[in-house]
Amino acid sequence: MQGRTWKNIEIDTAEEIKTHLLENGGVEEEVKSQHEGWQVKFSDCTFTYYKKGTIYSTPSNSNDLAVLEAWKQIDSVVGSAYALPTKDFLIGLDETGKGEVIGHTVLTGVIFPKEIFDKVDLLIGPADTKKRHEFEYWDKIFRKLDQFRSLGFDFITEKIPPWHVDKYNLNKIMDVVYQKILSIFLRRAQIEDCRIVLDDYGIGRTLKRFLNFLEMQGAEVVVTTNSEDKYLEAKTASLTSKRTREAVMKAINDKPEFQIDSLSIGSGNAGDKQTSEWLKKWYASGEQWPWFVKKSFKTIWEIEGKTGKPKKVIPPIKEELLSKDFIEEFNRGNLSVKSLFLVCSHCGAINKAISYAISKAKCPSCNKFIDDVGITLKYYCSYSVPDSNIIMRGLLSKDLENKRFFEGFTIVIPPVVRRECDNSGGKKEFERLAKFASMGRIKLEEPGKVEDIPEGLSSLERDERIMEYVLEYNAVFITADNQMKAQAVSKDVFTIFA
Repeated sequence: MQGRTWKNIEIDTAEEIKTHLLENGGVEEEVKSQHEGWQVKFSDCTFTYYKKGTIYSTPSNSNDLAVLEAWKQIDSVVGSAYALPTKDFLIGLDETGKGEVIGHTVLTGVIFPKEIFDKVDLLIGPADTKKRHEFEYWDKIFRKLDQFRSLGFDFITEKIPPWHVDKYNLNKIMDVVYQKILSIFLRRAQIEDCRIVLDDYGIGRTLKRFLNFLEMQGAEVVVTTNSEDKYLEAKTASLTSKRTREAVMKAINDKPEFQIDSLSIGSGNAGDKQTSEWLKKWYASGEQWPWFVKKSFKTIWEIEGKTGKPKKVIPPIKEELLSKDFIEEFNRGNLSVKSLFLVCSHCGAINKAISYAISKAKCPSCNKFIDDVGITLKYYCSYSVPDSNIIMRGLLSKDLENKRFFEGFTIVIPPVVRRECDNSGGKKEFERLAKFASMGRIKLEEPGKVEDIPEGLSSLERDERIMEYVLEYNAVFITADNQMKAQAVSKDVFTIFA
C-alpha cells in the first residue's frame, strides 16, 4: 500500500489521532527532528505528525490490516484529501510534459465509478507528479490502478508530439483532444451521472461550449487550477499521464544514439542540470536536434543565440473536412466513425473512402490532394486498423519514417492480421512499428489472441473479424484490397485506400 498524507490538522485533532493509534496497537517512537510532534509505529509503517499540521504515513508493504484501519480512522476524523464523489462516475482530465523542453505533451482522461473512490485513494497515496522519480515508480502505481479495470476504471491517453508544439497553438489542440476523450467516455456513462474535472489551462470557446452543453444535460463540470490537489480523478489522470510520458523518456535515455559524452537527456525539464548540459553539448556537436526536442522553447532559442519569440499558428485541424453529421454527433458527446465522411476541399465531394498516396489523402472524385487530413483525423478519431496487405507492404513504417500521415495514431492490429503476417515480412514490419511505439510516435494495441483464430477461415469470415475490431474501436480502416474497401464502405466504415 502507498503511504498517505493528511494536511491542515489542528493540534487537538492530532492528539486525538495519536491516542487512537496507540490504543490500537501502535508504539510511540522518538521523534527525529524538531519539526516532528510525534511518531507512532505499526509493523512496517510509521505515522509522523509534523508541527505545521501534516500527518504522513509511510507505505505498508506487508498490507497490515491495522494500518488500513488506522488510515480509515484518520479519514473519518479529518476527511479525505479530495472532494468526495457527488456523481456516480468521476472523470478527470490532466496533462504532463506541457512545460518540458523534451518529449511529448501527454493528455489523459480517466473514468471510474464512485464505488472505488476509496480504493483509488488508498492506492495513489501521496504520490506527487511534481516530484521526480524513476519510471518504475510511476509504472508500479499505474499497474496497480490498471487492476481496477474489472471494477470500472478506464483511461485514455493522447500524445501531442514536439513538432506540433513547435508549430501550433497547443491549447487549441488540447481543446479538441479533451473533447474527444469526453465523447468516448460518455458512450459508457450517462452524462447526468458524471462529474468532470479538468485543470484550467486556458480552455477555448469550442471546449467551453461543449462543457456548457454537458452541464445543461446534468453533468457536474469543474474547471479549476491545481485540480489534482483537490480532486482524486484529476490526480489519477495526472499520474497516468506521468507514467506514459516517463515510459518514452526512459526509452530515449536508454538509447546510446541519443547520448553524448556518455550523457543522456535526463528528465527533459529545462531546469534539470543534466538536461541543460545535454542540450548544450548536443548543439555544440553540430548534430541536428533529435525529433523529441521542442525547438520553439525559449531554452533552445537561447542556446542557438536567437532573439524574439516563435510564431505559433492555429493548428490545421479542419472541422470543415468532416461531415456535418459527424461534427454534430461529436458536439453532443457521441464519437461515431460510422457518421464520418470526408468533404473534399476542392470539389466538395463527400467521401466514405479516400485514397492515400505519398503520405497524403487524395479525393477519389477529383483526384486532387486534400491538405491536413492526417492531423484532423488524428485529433478527432486517432484509432486505425490496418489489414494484412498494409502490414506486408510496410506502408505504415514507411510513412512514419517520412511524411508522418499516421503519426500519433493508435494502430490496432487484430489477431487475424497478426496470424496472417506471422512471417519474415510481417515480423519485420511489426518490429519497425514497435520501435516507433517505444519512441511514442504511435501507440500499438494487439487485442485478442492469435491462438483463438480457427484454421481454414473463409475470406468472408476473416474480413468480418477485422471489421468487428474496426467498429469496436471506432477506427479508420486502412486497406489496399478493393474487396475489403467495398465491404468496409457497405458497413459505413470510413476507409483509407492505399
